[in-house]
Amino acid sequence: MTHHTLATEKLSLSVLPENGAAITDAVFSGQSFLAKPPYQSIAPKPLGTESDWVAAWNGGWQPLLPSAGGEYLQGKHPQGFHGNASQARWSVTDSNSHSISLKWAAENLESARTINISDNEINVECSLVNLDDSPRPLIVTEHLILGSEFLNSEITLEPVGDAQFRELSYDGSANGAEFAPWENFEHRGWATIDNNTPARMGVFSDTSCVKVCNDFYEIEISWDSSRLPYLWIWEEMGQSKEHPWSGKFWALGIEPSSAADGVGLSGGTALTLEVNEKFDWSVNLKIHERASK
Repeated sequence: MTHHTLATEKLSLSVLPENGAAITDAVFSGQSFLAKPPYQSIAPKPLGTESDWVAAWNGGWQPLLPSAGGEYLQGKHPQGFHGNASQARWSVTDSNSHSISLKWAAENLESARTINISDNEINVECSLVNLDDSPRPLIVTEHLILGSEFLNSEITLEPVGDAQFRELSYDGSANGAEFAPWENFEHRGWATIDNNTPARMGVFSDTSCVKVCNDFYEIEISWDSSRLPYLWIWEEMGQSKEHPWSGKFWALGIEPSSAADGVGLSGGTALTLEVNEKFDWSVNLKIHERASK
């Protein structure tokens, strides 16, 4: 696979067009901050299950579309786990040392993605157009997974604004849980993440920015909440002992999404993209060294 490198004096990224346009590595001031799986990935399997997807995952940050969550094998355009574009080959349409633009065109859909960097910032601009002759249900999620050296010390999680939150099952389903003020969950341990944090998922609404801090760095992730009104949180701090994580994987997912849960297109929170309609969104990540370093 061909990796494309973007780099400034302090920040560098590795982008992998052949596996979902993923940012597979990100290094700031010599420290890696995106998750890497504890195994050698294999080739993606079309219309695969969750296990198939995980086995082919190269880590990092990639788009999940036109679905996210469980596979959906019905209808005109069936989808594997996390959507067919998430591990497909994307073509590079433009690139330089600070930017790369990519395109995925299949299933009568066309998606464009541009990744720009500065010394401490990653900006991702995206769009998806329905070229089919009928409306399309879809889910868009940014699968942004922090890890590596960033999780070596205790993490704090701070949403901006009057955020609402609800717990999800580890498979992403809500099981009837209702959104409630974030303060209710701060007191139940959700604001702090460390090696004792259980494997779990949750979802925010009513926020468009979250700050994630360790002893040395603050990462601020913001997005257009009018397009992606939810934020999935996935916490895997070496607690899942079964395959494939085998107690050896640390990850913190901070995942802006159009869907309120991780069920996928079989759930009830899909968007409908009309014929020739364009859906666009953006996500921004800023990383700062903290004064205590």
